[in-house]
Amino acid sequence: MIRSAVLYILLIGNAHTFLIPSFAPKPICKLPTKPLFSATVSSEDTLFQYAEDAAVKSLSSVVSEINSIEAKVEEMDDYALSQLTQTLTAKPNTPLAFAAVREASWRVLTQRHYDCQLVGGLLMDANKLCEMQTGEGKTLTTLLPVYNKVVSGKKCFIVTTNDYLARRDSLVNGQVLNFLGVTTGLIQGGMAEDERRKQYDNDVVWVSNQEIGFDYLRDHLSMTKEGVVLGDDWVERFCLVDEADSIFIDEARTPLIISESVDADGTKFANAKILADNLQPKLHYDVDVKKKNAVLTEQGFMDAEKALGVDSLFEVKDGGSWVQYVTSAVMAKELFKPDVDYAIGPDSISIIDSFSGRVLEGRKYKDGLHQAIEAKEGITVSKQSRVVAKVTYQAFFGMFKDLSAMTGTAKTSEVELKDVYNIEVVRVPTALPVARRDYKDVVFKTRRAADEALAKEVVAAGGRPVLVGTTSVEQSERIVARLQEEGIVAELLNADAKNAPRESEIVAQAGRVGRVTVATNMAGRGTDIKLGGDAGIMAQIYLRSKLVEAKVLVDGEEAFLPATPAEGYFPVDVSEFDGEIGKVAKDLKKMGLTADSLTQILSVACDATEGEDDEAYVTAVREIFESVEGKFKDVLGEEAEEVKRLGGLYVMGTNRHESPRIDRQLRGRAGRQGDPGSSRFFLSFEDDMFKVFGGDKLTKMLEVFRVSEDMPIEAESVTKTLDDVQLKVEENYREIRDNVRTFDEVLNGQRLVIYQRRMRMLGRGGEFGDLVSEMAEEVVNDIIAGAGKGGKEVGKIAELLVQFFPQLSGVVGEGELGKYKGKGKEMGEFLKIAVGEAVEAKKGTTKEFEKKAQYLTLLALDNAWSQHLNNMESLVESVTLRGYRGLDPKIEYQQDGFELFKGLEGTIRRNAVYSLMNQ
Repeated sequence: MIRSAVLYILLIGNAHTFLIPSFAPKPICKLPTKPLFSATVSSEDTLFQYAEDAAVKSLSSVVSEINSIEAKVEEMDDYALSQLTQTLTAKPNTPLAFAAVREASWRVLTQRHYDCQLVGGLLMDANKLCEMQTGEGKTLTTLLPVYNKVVSGKKCFIVTTNDYLARRDSLVNGQVLNFLGVTTGLIQGGMAEDERRKQYDNDVVWVSNQEIGFDYLRDHLSMTKEGVVLGDDWVERFCLVDEADSIFIDEARTPLIISESVDADGTKFANAKILADNLQPKLHYDVDVKKKNAVLTEQGFMDAEKALGVDSLFEVKDGGSWVQYVTSAVMAKELFKPDVDYAIGPDSISIIDSFSGRVLEGRKYKDGLHQAIEAKEGITVSKQSRVVAKVTYQAFFGMFKDLSAMTGTAKTSEVELKDVYNIEVVRVPTALPVARRDYKDVVFKTRRAADEALAKEVVAAGGRPVLVGTTSVEQSERIVARLQEEGIVAELLNADAKNAPRESEIVAQAGRVGRVTVATNMAGRGTDIKLGGDAGIMAQIYLRSKLVEAKVLVDGEEAFLPATPAEGYFPVDVSEFDGEIGKVAKDLKKMGLTADSLTQILSVACDATEGEDDEAYVTAVREIFESVEGKFKDVLGEEAEEVKRLGGLYVMGTNRHESPRIDRQLRGRAGRQGDPGSSRFFLSFEDDMFKVFGGDKLTKMLEVFRVSEDMPIEAESVTKTLDDVQLKVEENYREIRDNVRTFDEVLNGQRLVIYQRRMRMLGRGGEFGDLVSEMAEEVVNDIIAGAGKGGKEVGKIAELLVQFFPQLSGVVGEGELGKYKGKGKEMGEFLKIAVGEAVEAKKGTTKEFEKKAQYLTLLALDNAWSQHLNNMESLVESVTLRGYRGLDPKIEYQQDGFELFKGLEGTIRRNAVYSLMNQ
């Protein structure tokens, strides 16, 4: 699908416009001189000399070949460079493809791939999981293997962790691929079905893991072939997963689920909440904090049953048993905390992602837990959900035959990644030596003392920019308030929705002299903090603010953009350019811009060099941007040198995360690309990590030795204890993932059978009548088989036949069937003829029989599969309890799951035939 059209495609979404740049060759325009990389430690000799992995060393000759080609590629004009795509499509050549991308990236983005990025690209091209340190340019690296796959005849997915990153990368890096004649697509939440299909049809598509996963599930709920958006060949594409540890490991504990709403019993949830408030831990229930589970004791069961006035909590009455309501209420009370696990809205609660700190829109806890938390917080209980489609990330990504990935931290999980995804982790050396200094953890007796020490450390930083990483919204707000007491104004960046629009504004300033930024789970935010500040982002924010002030947007759209930054945000006065901004604003006003379309115009104008066919307004915006950015750089460049002299960015952590990978990612925000920096964690024995794993014992020991509250402890034994705790937590989560995978292996095999059958049904078209005839004959066999050996119960057979085939009433009765009593085979032949005639008659009397037959059969399949999914979920709970009786839950699940699945096909055909013949 490679093409060479020169245009911008405006795609209209639900409420906003998505501007997708397509191929537009860029001339070399105002490009700075290329850096002499051979003079740095990123040269080939140094890179391969210190490489730890043999897979890296083996690529030395290929990297040398790419570098040797570079001079020839540089001499090509833009047209000749773009035409290399056609040459490579006819005759693939990996070194030439990589050299072409490297040169195109320089001409379009003024970014040139380091040798270490070439290595990363080659590894991913060979289906490896490439571990590149934070700040090493992973995003730019993706272009290398993706382009090489496209010219080799494959379409590609680039999977990111959220819509923001997918959009950012497609709008910026997509321009490099467009330059080379490769079409690019972008999937965003809220895009219409037709739009998704068009975007997926491009050569390279950026999409979040959730969007592509849910599109897979929705495709298998579609009632028409036209409703399928991924296409027929999607599993044959090359799939490159960014932030792979997050997607493959952290998010793999929770399957993707599409569900339908059913009314929840608000009264039961409210009563269960009141009951849970009066139950006492240890007496009435035991809590397993590590596994986030609660179990009632015998005393708990007895007192709960007495309070509720029921004989047994397991008794099914009025739509369900009490045990799930009470258990969920206890879990909500003891294990789930506001601003840590969930955010409270006016009339709802939203789950907070423990790894990114962001609110997970639209996600709910399952098994009634979400409703129990709503009852706990006094919010009207929402509807419960019933599963209609479900897939795990292990199963979904396991379907790709051509899979690669990248991340900053994966080596510690390489065994699991190899076992589950059959992908090898390879570590790539950094382009420059890491200059960050990681100090030992300091631990205090109380959280208050730890926060106090952190505040004093911020004051003592002497103008160094500081990033404080917290694990909860409440803690981040508490630290900001404490710093204010010291006269320090800190920027707050957390999961609160009111802070989200200002994220880029805050991060752009975070590396400046004297700046303090307090962020919730900053590790997973995928943003760079540049020492001295980010002139480019600030210039873009300035332009956006001035254009919004000039009212270039249609009414109401300004609400979708961040407010104008406070006075003093920008490093120098640039009002001299306001007149030019006013001129371009007049042209933009005529276009009726939405917030999205303005954002994307700014992205195209500010993130790439000039294009031959750029619209006049894009060129004008770019020229103003470059002037403003230049003014900002003059000031911020000097500031960056000052920050380096002060020691670089200082990262302070308030808690160890459950995963050591997240801690390393937080530390990695400092010391990027050879910059100086440092990191330290300020911990307390009151932190959850200590509480869960015996911190109370350590606290008692400190009291015995009369350790004061403000005395820091930097003992190796304490740090080792925390390291051991994290290993235990990781092992616990691995067990959860193993359980998810083990149970899902059974379900996945069943899902593939059902989904393949469903896709065949979608594609049958005019042949659907034949399928109905086949299913009708099978229904006859089912009826005879269920009526005694040889079909002895002729009365039962006659009754069921008329239920399924009303057309046979008066035609096939008990008397007619009596002659075949005990002769199942002969009876079957007779009935198949009669049923066949009834089906043929139905075909002839019903308009659009084929469409109706297809719809009703798909509906029967979907309903039966949904019920099967819920039965399998119940089976998981059942076999888990059988484990206490000495039985192997996994074997029990496999055996019983197979029996359930055996009956599924019969359920589908019986429901389909019944619905169709009774219409």
